[in-house]
Amino acid sequence: MACCRTDERGDAGYATAAALTVSLAIAILAAALVMRGVAVLKLARADYRRSQAEYALSGAHVLAVARLLNSSGSGRLAWSVDGLEPQGVSLLAEPEAPKLALAAAGGLDDKTLAALGARDPGAARLRLAGLEAASASPGEIEAADGGAAWRSCAASAISPWGASQVVRLAAPHEPDQDPGGARAGQVWRVRASTQDGWTDERIVRLIGRAQSPSAMIWRRFGRTAGKGVTCDKTIKAPAGVGNPDGTPATP
Repeated sequence: MACCRTDERGDAGYATAAALTVSLAIAILAAALVMRGVAVLKLARADYRRSQAEYALSGAHVLAVARLLNSSGSGRLAWSVDGLEPQGVSLLAEPEAPKLALAAAGGLDDKTLAALGARDPGAARLRLAGLEAASASPGEIEAADGGAAWRSCAASAISPWGASQVVRLAAPHEPDQDPGGARAGQVWRVRASTQDGWTDERIVRLIGRAQSPSAMIWRRFGRTAGKGVTCDKTIKAPAGVGNPDGTPATP
């Protein structure tokens, strides 16, 4: 008895080359979409973290100005604020007037500039001499040299608003609770930092009014490594530059 033969095909149930190509293309596209989604998620998280840090640090600046206006301690001040960040916010506040005047910084010798952390004292001196006190910023002072100590601490020792002729860099201490500081009109550098490196640094003039306690002159926000609190230990002023209290240094 005759029977019909089944239709035999060359693929015999296996995928054809065209099907494999289409499947591979779909897999590659899916992988690319997943990778893009992960990258977008990382960027979104980074933007969220940046915004979160910026809001927290702005709040810390409000509290810092209030603390300055309601205390009377002098010199460099350092303390922390809890509640704005999981690990708190570190604050460093420095009055600008006691710092070395920018005009005097252009005349510092190599030994003094090296003690302030400059790797190339000659080039740093020329750059400082070329800055105008009326328009210079702490960022331009830091950019005068590439040394790590200089970039972290130069703005703590030299200022366009400085009035001193000697380098003064005392150790920071916590502000006291005694009112009556009479700081209205003073210019201060206030630096707020999170534990993961976000920093909001400002130059402010203290006004003291209820609706406008301070006026911002300059601001820099970003992510940095150091907080500048230990600059008095990093930078050693040489003999003749001056002690933190303004008296001449001894050899």
